[in-house]
Amino acid sequence: MSTLNYLVKGQKYYSNILIRFKNGRKFDYTASTDLKIDPKNWSQAKQKIKNTAGDKTKDAINNHLTELKKYILDEFNLDNATGTYIDKQWLQQKIANHFNRPINEEATDEIYFVDFTDTFIKKAPTRLIKGKNKPVSSSTITKYNSLLKKLKAYEIHTKTKIKFTDLGLTFYENFVHFLKVEETISTNTVGKYISTLKAIAREALLKGLPVNKEINHPNFFVPTEKSKDIYLSNTEINTIYKHNFKGDEKLENARDLFIIGLRTGLRISDFLRLKHTNIKDGYIEIETQKTEQEVVIPMHPQVKEILEKRNGFPRQISDQKFNLYIKDVCEEAKLTQMVSGSKIDKETNRKKEGTYPKYELVTSHICRRSFASNLYGNLPNLAIMGITGHKTETQFLRYIKVTSKENANKLKEYWAKQKVEKGFEEVNLKIVK
Repeated sequence: MSTLNYLVKGQKYYSNILIRFKNGRKFDYTASTDLKIDPKNWSQAKQKIKNTAGDKTKDAINNHLTELKKYILDEFNLDNATGTYIDKQWLQQKIANHFNRPINEEATDEIYFVDFTDTFIKKAPTRLIKGKNKPVSSSTITKYNSLLKKLKAYEIHTKTKIKFTDLGLTFYENFVHFLKVEETISTNTVGKYISTLKAIAREALLKGLPVNKEINHPNFFVPTEKSKDIYLSNTEINTIYKHNFKGDEKLENARDLFIIGLRTGLRISDFLRLKHTNIKDGYIEIETQKTEQEVVIPMHPQVKEILEKRNGFPRQISDQKFNLYIKDVCEEAKLTQMVSGSKIDKETNRKKEGTYPKYELVTSHICRRSFASNLYGNLPNLAIMGITGHKTETQFLRYIKVTSKENANKLKEYWAKQKVEKGFEEVNLKIVK
């Protein structure tokens, strides 16, 4: 039988209230709550501070003692049911969690979320990912560091330090407002920060730290909005491929790299590092840098012609130069029609929505999006996802940029093809008056 009682030992002025937790013959642990009272004001029989005139702290302490007892018994039932080893350190940790403080003064990452995130990032390179038995990728660590930077900026802005118990709906609303208004960040980027924050908070929960339970509330959600990203149609890609750049090696090299990205669906971190060793029996085989996924892609005729023309892959350039040069490539290829989209405003360094010439909106991200959008409806979604690396069909469908009119035209073409192949008869409808 489990029992939990409070004790006050000694007769000294201001002694600690101790907690004794006993479970039959299995264990008997005593730990301090660090709450201090005058021993003569303690009622051992009633397990609370006596109703003494002039004592302004008795109600607050008595409430803490009631809540602490319930908290420890609840945590014991949960942890004991899952096989967690219950010892004196477990009891000390639960007391610390209830009062939102570390066991020792140096362990600030047991109470403050930013400190925990900092420690979490430092340990990331040696932490293995379940199912892959590989350490966290550098791109994921970059994502963690981006969140940490925003959390620190938020603390400076609000002049507070974020505790685990603060991670509730009020914090969520304030932090989202800070990112959108003060930092002028787009909704989808805000969503990425919230998603990363929730992932790190779940790690803290697994360690038994006192994370606010509202972190899992439906209203603590990842905000998203439909973006106005563009893609290149097959006709536009062919125009770029056939364009004569009149011996401008810089643009020709960038164009060839661009075509490889557009026809493989790889991220820029992957197609810019392709080598001859990635070519095997007419296929491109590579382990993607971001997701460490093995991808096999049949070689598109245009990619094959580029490799034959150059006797290998084009000259490698930096991500920054690639994004700069492909705008010039698309401008030279006359992709100048005005379209809705967003691009970085040089003054604010934030994305700004508007109507721009199409070539100004072209970035490396357009490669994967164009690859997926052009194949959508022509191949099973799962086959395309096997190359793009999307985990769910919902993610994939959000990613592609085929318009409703384009989908309608595909259906129109399909029906026209059926009519030719199967000889559907035209039905003349007679109007009945």
